[in-house]
Amino acid sequence: MKYPNAAKGLHRILIAEMIATIASIITVIVSVFALPSVDINALNQFSLGTIGLVMLVIIALYVAAYLLELFGILQASKDEPAFKISLYAIIASIILTVLSGFFYENETISFVIAICEDVAQFFLVHYIIHGIMHLSNHLGRPEISKKGTYIFRVIYIAIIFEVIVRIFEIIYGKERGEDLAKPFDVVANILKTAEYILFMIYIIKGSKLLKKSKAESISAS
Repeated sequence: MKYPNAAKGLHRILIAEMIATIASIITVIVSVFALPSVDINALNQFSLGTIGLVMLVIIALYVAAYLLELFGILQASKDEPAFKISLYAIIASIILTVLSGFFYENETISFVIAICEDVAQFFLVHYIIHGIMHLSNHLGRPEISKKGTYIFRVIYIAIIFEVIVRIFEIIYGKERGEDLAKPFDVVANILKTAEYILFMIYIIKGSKLLKKSKAESISAS
């Protein structure tokens, strides 16, 4: 079989992204529908325990997703060097996430860490896509590789809008900057959502391609 490590690694990356998506959905549901309706004065020990349990589940899901993606990228990098940049990026992302917990009260440091997290996330996604593109070319599927370039266009346009938002925050401060740049932020979030959906679809395509390669290798032998 061609690229057995990449096949297993990409499958793990896909599962990790699915777990992260589930954690994000739970977080949105809790923050939008559950927490605003909670009466602080009426909270009892059971309610606090329930909220704490939900938060622990969310944290556990994110940790599982990080670790699974880390090991998936590590394994995929054995067959395709492009994944090595993603490996460094996810390690940096984990470190930055931990650091953000220590400096959340310092607006300046939090702002710098947030920018660094954006950069790490960019390299993480960018080189996973690059890795799939390279594998697609090696397996004689340039049409799949070409689809990666379309995702890059969405990523780059989203970055332009994110940079505009960051510039507003630098000039006017975080709170006022966010208010003034809200239209740009809305567009950036829409593009990032589209980017993530396309990214997930592309991982699925890459995973299917490698599985098909495996099946063809087995039948040929």
